[in-house]
Amino acid sequence: MKCFLINLIVFVIVVNSDTGKRLSLPQLPFGKYRLNFLAITRCDIVQTNNKIKYELYLSKKSANTTEIKGNVTNYVPFDDTLDLEFNLAVKDSIGGWKENAFVYKTPKACSSLKKFLGRAWTPVMASSGTYNATCPFAVGYYPVVGADTSVFMDSNFPKSFFYGTYKFRVIYSKKNEVYNCFTLIVEIKRPWETD
Repeated sequence: MKCFLINLIVFVIVVNSDTGKRLSLPQLPFGKYRLNFLAITRCDIVQTNNKIKYELYLSKKSANTTEIKGNVTNYVPFDDTLDLEFNLAVKDSIGGWKENAFVYKTPKACSSLKKFLGRAWTPVMASSGTYNATCPFAVGYYPVVGADTSVFMDSNFPKSFFYGTYKFRVIYSKKNEVYNCFTLIVEIKRPWETD
């Protein structure tokens, strides 16, 4: 099955590519990076009846340390009956957003999020007072007292990526109903670049 999928992808690329035209690939440099968190907000879509509510904000602890603070309220359990979607928009050279630059959707939101966060899972969960966290998360109120954004470098996201500014939308849904949507605006910078 894996070979079939790889062959299908190669076939589609070859059939759809024209030797006279450049393939549509990001025009940004690529490499190892560091993250610079710029903002965390609710999504643009109207969210009056969220079943999982994030009231989060960024706080500068020092010149080099940014933390996520606020609270999370689960009106329903955060579990594997939900779907998880990541949707990245990239900021273009004139300041607009190119939507859907990268899209990923998977079932089992809680387990998938734990897998993506990797070693960052424990410190992120501990910042909300949830120690030895496992899925699911019960209905309740979780104060986030300060998740250091540098721990996200220990996640299982790719260790090399295209440099630029991204609007990283995270959506939890079930049967096409959005339970929560929030957006992180993050700069992916060369490791030696200053803020």
